Amino acid sequence: MLKQKNIFAFFIVFFHLAFGIFHFAEAAILYLEPSSGEYQPGDTFIEEIRIDTEGECINTVKAELSFSQDFLEAVDFSKGDSILTLWVENPKINQNAGLISFIGGVPGGYCGRVPGDPGASNLFGKIIFKVLETDGKQQAEIEFLASSQVLLNDGKGTPAELTTQGAIFTILPQKPEELLKDEWQEEIEKDKIPPEPFVIEVRQDPEIFEGKYYLVFSTTDKQTGLDHYEVAEVRVTGVRPLQKLEWKVVESPYLLEDQELQSIIKVRAVDKAGNERIVEVGPPKPLLPPEKKPFLWWIIIVVLLIGAVIWRIVKRILK
Repeated sequence: MLKQKNIFAFFIVFFHLAFGIFHFAEAAILYLEPSSGEYQPGDTFIEEIRIDTEGECINTVKAELSFSQDFLEAVDFSKGDSILTLWVENPKINQNAGLISFIGGVPGGYCGRVPGDPGASNLFGKIIFKVLETDGKQQAEIEFLASSQVLLNDGKGTPAELTTQGAIFTILPQKPEELLKDEWQEEIEKDKIPPEPFVIEVRQDPEIFEGKYYLVFSTTDKQTGLDHYEVAEVRVTGVRPLQKLEWKVVESPYLLEDQELQSIIKVRAVDKAGNERIVEVGPPKPLLPPEKKPFLWWIIIVVLLIGAVIWRIVKRILK
């Protein structure tokens, strides 16, 4: 009997440890790529933020990173080719504090790379760093803060067990300028594709912009990432514009200047490489030149009066 109890206890301990190990193996891993390398002052390199779901299905990530701001300058963040399509908080760079943060989501969830997938479809974003001047050989670090989170796609927003892997780089003494690297410039030069097609909508909501008309638009760029949007409103009468295009940088949603909706509205999406795509919508309301409106109403009134007179005459004749 004692021997049986010992065997039973052994199996309890075994299964406890085994399931504990398997559960740990399913924890998501948030990591940087490359995780190491050698650069010199003046070099520009790209650091990719990726995830290994380890069998989990996730839908939201909150990433907060710190970097050695004395040796590295975070010059940009590219969302190109990111699996995150819903950005709750756009990437923010605080160079003085050496911090980078963002919150993004994957509607429908992301369960990891599909077997046989030729591309690395686990990308959250790319940080572009420039190496600063240093005194001699130095080490620069980039790491995820403990506040980073990945939420499971379980309908409850359950935090996944998260493991993070940062990166450490060696900054070498200055070399001749012709040997400098600029990985980001190489990416920009290769990008000849404009942002993805998109639509723009004119909306009105009593809880947004005090019920005034506003514009909604959104697109992505799968190469270097979207840089900004521009809007131009062109007032028209009939079919001819009254003024030239005046573009201004905006964000969605955008409060329309022409609340009478008598303008052609153009939205231009520009990516990091300068490629652009322009979408426009005609005046949301039928156009009628103001000077003709009173004349049209008078014609309608006169026609109605003439009709009434003719009807009375016809009635008398028929009597």
